[in-house]
Amino acid sequence: MAEPHSPTSHTDPEVAIHTVPLPGEAKVLIFVEANAHVTHVLSLAAQAARELIVGLLDALDVVALADDDPDQAGRG
Repeated sequence: MAEPHSPTSHTDPEVAIHTVPLPGEAKVLIFVEANAHVTHVLSLAAQAARELIVGLLDALDVVALADDDPDQAGRG
């Protein structure tokens, strides 16, 4: 039986970040998923994981602002 195939876009990937606390440790396991495939797995201290997620969200906000404002597009 063939595996189901969903189209993959390399120009507009759907990215998700999943976090899981590791039991008994002060670490967080982070899975980065793009186009339904896990692309990165990280194990970070809780504070470092928090800073990474906040930094990524800040970067996404900057990109969203640049996309909304044609005068800011291309600046960086």
